[in-house]
Amino acid sequence: MEEPRTLRVFTAGEAKFAVFADEVMTIAEWREPAVLPHAPVSVLGVVSIQGRMLTVLDLLQLLEVRRRRKGPSHILAFRGDEQLALGIDGPGETMKLEEINENLATATEVNGQLITSVFNHRGEEIKILNVKALLPSAILGRERRRRRFQLQ
Repeated sequence: MEEPRTLRVFTAGEAKFAVFADEVMTIAEWREPAVLPHAPVSVLGVVSIQGRMLTVLDLLQLLEVRRRRKGPSHILAFRGDEQLALGIDGPGETMKLEEINENLATATEVNGQLITSVFNHRGEEIKILNVKALLPSAILGRERRRRRFQLQ
C-alpha cells in the first residue's frame, strides 16, 4: 500500500502556506543572502545550505502581497535542480494529505499557477504552493516590470 503524501505547513506574512514534504530539503534558521545585482524584487539573494547554493525568493513579493513587517526568520530549502528556497516567517506542522482531502478546494485566486489548492484546517486557510511555478513566477515578474524601449 502506498504511503499518503504529507504537507509541510509554514507562514509567510500573515498567511499560511504548505508544500509537499518530499519537496523540502530542510528548513534552516535565517541567514542573510548575498544580494544579486539586477535581480527581480522577489529574489532576496543566494545562500549556501548543506553545501548547495540556493536562490532565496520572497513569496509575498511573488504573490504581490504587501510587505511583511520584519524580515523572514527561516529559509525553506527545496530539493531539485532549480536550487530554490523561500524566506519564510516560521515553520509549522506536518500533516497527511488524507487528513485534509475533504476540505481541499481548487484555488480560484488570480495567481492560480502558484497556488494550486486551498484548504481549511482548524479554522485557518492554508494555500498549497506549486513549487515548479516559483522560478517562472519570479522571472515573469521581472519581465512584467521591465521597461520597454522602442527604437524610433
